[in-house]
Amino acid sequence: MTFSVSTRRDGDTLIVRVAGDLDLATEGELAGAVAAAGEGYEEIVVDLAETRFIDSAGINALLRGRRQHERLRVVNATGIVLDVLKLGGVWEHLSEPPR
Repeated sequence: MTFSVSTRRDGDTLIVRVAGDLDLATEGELAGAVAAAGEGYEEIVVDLAETRFIDSAGINALLRGRRQHERLRVVNATGIVLDVLKLGGVWEHLSEPPR
């Protein structure tokens, strides 16, 4: 599966869809999409439904995005991606927006 990041606006929410392997070779594309979002959105949702693999660089990109945008959250992680996020202790932090 080829890696891709696509974005679309849904009201005040930016949906960032990640497909393929999110790793050292591709994390910059996700980081760029999140950084480009700026302050123009109430929430940023990173959809990992089509992400089949994630490594520490991918997790780091998600955490950096969360630090840049308090309202960033991750949805639809499944399989090994969800397992890695849970084992790494970051799933709860990334999947719920701060209150």
